[in-house]
Amino acid sequence: MTDPGHTERLWRSSDRFHHAVYRFPLPVIAAVDGIAYAGGFDLAVLCDLRIATHRATFAHPETAFGPVVYGPLHDLVGGAIARELVLTGREIDAGEALRLHLVSELTDPGDLMKRALALSRQVSRAPREVLVRNKAKFIARSAISPQAPTLDL
Repeated sequence: MTDPGHTERLWRSSDRFHHAVYRFPLPVIAAVDGIAYAGGFDLAVLCDLRIATHRATFAHPETAFGPVVYGPLHDLVGGAIARELVLTGREIDAGEALRLHLVSELTDPGDLMKRALALSRQVSRAPREVLVRNKAKFIARSAISPQAPTLDL
């Protein structure tokens, strides 16, 4: 990580990945089982829907040494909670994630994929063009520029 060129390429790659997830034209569902720290937390909040197991935890421990993805977290849980989580790096467990509406459902680990697939079937009952149009509204409402670096979100 001492090579500035490598670091720059890594961040550009991260930016492309995060925007690809966030701007995917159809709804994206995160299924979280276990630790979702740092980039894992970012990935979860960049998805449209999230379900998790009872053993899921979320945190931004990297806040002690660098910036984190903030905007999508703010949109999910509100400004006061998002600021507190970003500034402290505090871990939240699955129950708190549900109470904060970070996740919409908790399930047992053995049922996670079954529940995620059931949710995807429920979402996909709408015609594709409706899903694409609704997703475009979500993206437009967020006012996140496609050129924005990940750490500026």
